Amino acid sequence: MYILASNSPRRKKLLEDAGLTFKSVSPDVDEYLAEKTKPEKFVQIIAKRKADAVLALYPEDIIIAADTIVVKDGEVYGKPKDEADAYRMLKQLSDDKHEVYTGVCILNKDKEVCFYTMSEVWMKNYNDLQIYDYIKTGEPMDKAGAYAIQGLGEQFVDHYNGDFFTIVGLPLKTLLQELNKFEEAE
Repeated sequence: MYILASNSPRRKKLLEDAGLTFKSVSPDVDEYLAEKTKPEKFVQIIAKRKADAVLALYPEDIIIAADTIVVKDGEVYGKPKDEADAYRMLKQLSDDKHEVYTGVCILNKDKEVCFYTMSEVWMKNYNDLQIYDYIKTGEPMDKAGAYAIQGLGEQFVDHYNGDFFTIVGLPLKTLLQELNKFEEAE
């Protein structure tokens, strides 16, 4: 059985839409790294931490874990701590380009595969009133970079280059390809 190491409604919906049968378990892991780490490595380390935590509870299953961050000018934007932090992020992202990295780890007791994908996002030039109205919806509070491209946050996005689902938080096409390879090697 597949176990999704996440309670993210977005990730659950993507796996459901792909026709996978799975159970969802939210791991309690530290998402902080003391040392400066490249974004592509950072998201894979955190995804692996999540997968390892869930594998300890479900050692006979295949675990799927993911982590997503937004990076602009070398600064990592995770989930906002509060509304002021969400405002800060959205203000800094306005009228500029940033990258979204999603790391994925697939593992069972015998093997693991970790990978990442990256997409670039260009934001529109939006104003403080638009930011405050968006924050009032509550949507930005559990999203890396404080916006959801698949939700109301898409109003801020001018265009993107890369995989849409990387920005949402689970690169579905790549994940399904890697899952097939993972199971063929069983």
